[in-house]
Amino acid sequence: MSKEDDRARDEFTGEAEELLDTLSRDLVEFESQGRDVRPEVINKIFREVHSLKGLAGMLGFGEISELAHSLEDMLDRLRMGKIEITKDLIDLLYDAVDSLNRQVISINDPSVGGLIDVTGLTRRIHQLVTNQPARVHENPFNELTLDEQTRKSLTEYEEHRLQENVRARKQILAVEVRFDFSDFDEKLRALTEVLGASGEVISTLPAIDSSGGSGIAFRLLYGSILDADAVSALVPEGKVTSLRKEGAPAAEEVETAEEEQSLRSISQTVRVDISKLDHVMNIVGELIIEKTQLDSLTRSLHQGEALQQARLTAHELTKIARNLDRKLNELQKSVIETRMVPVGQIYAKLSRTVRKVARELNKEIELVLRGEDTELDKVMVEELTDPLMHIIRNALDHGIEPAEERVAKGKNPIGKVTLNAYQQGNSVVLDVTDDGRGIDPELVRKSAVKRNLIAQHDPFDQQRAYEMLFMPGFSTAAAVSEISGRGVGLDVVKKNLQELKGSIDILSVPGEGTTFRIMLPITLAIIQALVVRAGGEQFAIPLTSVEESLRIYSRDIRTVERREVFTLRDFTLPLLRLADAFRLDGGRDEGPDTKWFVVVTRSGEKVAGILVDALVRQQEVVIKSIGERLKTIPGIAGATEVGEGEIVLVIDVGTLIDAFGGAAREMRAGVLV
Repeated sequence: MSKEDDRARDEFTGEAEELLDTLSRDLVEFESQGRDVRPEVINKIFREVHSLKGLAGMLGFGEISELAHSLEDMLDRLRMGKIEITKDLIDLLYDAVDSLNRQVISINDPSVGGLIDVTGLTRRIHQLVTNQPARVHENPFNELTLDEQTRKSLTEYEEHRLQENVRARKQILAVEVRFDFSDFDEKLRALTEVLGASGEVISTLPAIDSSGGSGIAFRLLYGSILDADAVSALVPEGKVTSLRKEGAPAAEEVETAEEEQSLRSISQTVRVDISKLDHVMNIVGELIIEKTQLDSLTRSLHQGEALQQARLTAHELTKIARNLDRKLNELQKSVIETRMVPVGQIYAKLSRTVRKVARELNKEIELVLRGEDTELDKVMVEELTDPLMHIIRNALDHGIEPAEERVAKGKNPIGKVTLNAYQQGNSVVLDVTDDGRGIDPELVRKSAVKRNLIAQHDPFDQQRAYEMLFMPGFSTAAAVSEISGRGVGLDVVKKNLQELKGSIDILSVPGEGTTFRIMLPITLAIIQALVVRAGGEQFAIPLTSVEESLRIYSRDIRTVERREVFTLRDFTLPLLRLADAFRLDGGRDEGPDTKWFVVVTRSGEKVAGILVDALVRQQEVVIKSIGERLKTIPGIAGATEVGEGEIVLVIDVGTLIDAFGGAAREMRAGVLV
């Protein structure tokens, strides 16, 4: 395959994925509106399928084009009112989009192709179209005073929409306006937006300009719950006339107005090959390392007893470093913003999964998606898909009760799962919340004993129950199914999130529901870190995990149940000595007046104070991998260079707290004994 073919294939898959993600979001809106779907939603879905069909056909992807063509034909009949909106239709639309998505993936991964039953889908589409009962429509013109010329000017689709508005007992109005030739297109578009907020512009027909001027006139057929006087107030420059005959039933009063639809484009992004951005980011990283070395050289010149010339040189170096720092900040911000994408990109995939799993479990689920515009690094968004799917599958299978059980508890028979993304400081938080049965610690304990993960009489509380859910091999499912029960899931989720330098916590109220809270740094590329010294070595702690730092004395440290703690504003803070965690000997004598620095860190809901000898400085660092042999050491996220070729380890606060908690000193003592 030539480079041109490779490029065309990559461009097609990128654009097709965007179309399918948008299509999935529109299907969710389509389903939420029930039988009275707004025509613009159906038209938008139709256009998206049409675009995919044309794009695939032009580039020679025949199977994708054929399936999209069958789907397009069905949607055309739907928009013309020849097919009724039923559950079978909605299921078929979701299955078709899922198959189209698999077909696009199979372009680069042929193994996925075997999972697609195009023939079966095409047969279902044909059956749904041919099995529709003939629909008898009343003549919409019987109740209206429409002239013959206007009737003949209407297309089949416009006539259908007129029929639907008459059937819905809407007011049918003629809105006549006149615009100058110089700006008629802008004013007509603005008028359509205003009218579209409260009804449907069925047809826009040019009319004779009776004023004799140099303008152009239009006659709009408009269906709305508003009467002629209300529409006249919206269009003071136009003439509004009701087209309903006297005695014909008019629109009924409704309590709520139609939902306003945004006319803004769904996406205004430019696709960029992520490998190119990675290359630019590596360059930025190297520049930051150079800048750090320049800072180090400048400090050494200032501190030394150099000649006047050396001091002048140091002054110039300081200016250079300041300028370099400013430019690097601009470049870094620009590149990071380029890499950022809204998490809403994966919401569409999750919607399809929720619907499919709910159907398999025979449960009705309402999926609420919030914070679609919250942005994360592109790589992190892609890596988040699988962990989120694991969590949502667990919520549907274990969390949400069957409808009968929910009704018996006084709950809505339809379960609710809410995914909410929001920014918190330098982190992004994703909450996956269900209103199901919650987590029963006693049930978790029994499952853990049954699987020999704990002994019968081991101490067990709610926090231990939450921790047990992330143990490899743990499951509360009574039987293995396609969805759960294999003991593979949440442990993989936690591992994947830790690789993204994130954390996951559980908040649950038995009988009311559960929230899985994921916290992630906005980007992994370049981070702000606090450089500290412990046991004669330097370490970097990411500022996203740091809440505050303070200085204490040895006499302020207390021991509770053989673990060191410090009282911080009426809160008992467990302490973790970094030198003990990594078994370092700094040769430091300790007395009651020995000074220590405590870095208060947080990983999800867990808080710990990391005890260090000194706070060195705050600076940007570029995290580099440390190889497979050191990768498994808890508490280490990677390494970075902090100047003059000095390599320091970057602390992973989450795994450090999980591995040692407040017991680093006790564990070290046990090793030394």
